[in-house]
Amino acid sequence: MNKLLPYETIVKAHEGDPDAIDTVLSHYAGYILYCSKVHGKVNAEVEEYVKQKLIAALFKFRFDR
Repeated sequence: MNKLLPYETIVKAHEGDPDAIDTVLSHYAGYILYCSKVHGKVNAEVEEYVKQKLIAALFKFRFDR
């Protein structure tokens, strides 16, 4: 199983395709939950914050480098 997201999915997410964004969020769901733990429990506010930061990073991603 390939651990990387397909390039096309990243491009579509960058362009705002909701299905591609959901795919990216699903791909990183475990990492998001890990980063959202506060005192050993998942904090919903932190989880939402991490998701929003990931989505914002998708739109800032540069393909010309």
